[in-house]
Amino acid sequence: MFKKKLLAKLIPLALLGSSLAAGIASASAAVDFAGFPTLKSGNSGGYVKALQVNLYCFGLQSTVGSIDGSFGTGTFNAAKSFQSSHKLTSDGIVGSGTWNKMSSYTIVEVPDVSFSLWTGESSTYWAMYANKNNNANLSYQLLYKSNNAVVNSGSVY
Repeated sequence: MFKKKLLAKLIPLALLGSSLAAGIASASAAVDFAGFPTLKSGNSGGYVKALQVNLYCFGLQSTVGSIDGSFGTGTFNAAKSFQSSHKLTSDGIVGSGTWNKMSSYTIVEVPDVSFSLWTGESSTYWAMYANKNNNANLSYQLLYKSNNAVVNSGSVY
């Protein structure tokens, strides 16, 4: 009898605990660039735009060219330059090592909502990233350091 009562109390607690854990896992928000996919020449899309924005923040805007979401020659050369100056393998392939190095410059503004990328390597640009729609979307804004005017904005995913 005692075992049945104890089980009757423990099972709902176990279910509640697993539900909470599942809710926390599904609600995780980006707070840096960890988990971003590996990118290389020929890739395109929002993650490439995020890379291009980040490279602007590291002073490589003239090498990148426009923020167009296409991983072309300019982005490739800027990625290699970034990797070389940060003592990474300079192959132009942007994997976890490159993303993690960029993440070391992020500042969480509002936990689970927004983070920024601010470096001393650019006197001109900084970036703000924001989680939206219950963390289903990540947007970015590239801003001037001098007046916080938005230079470029868009969606990573």
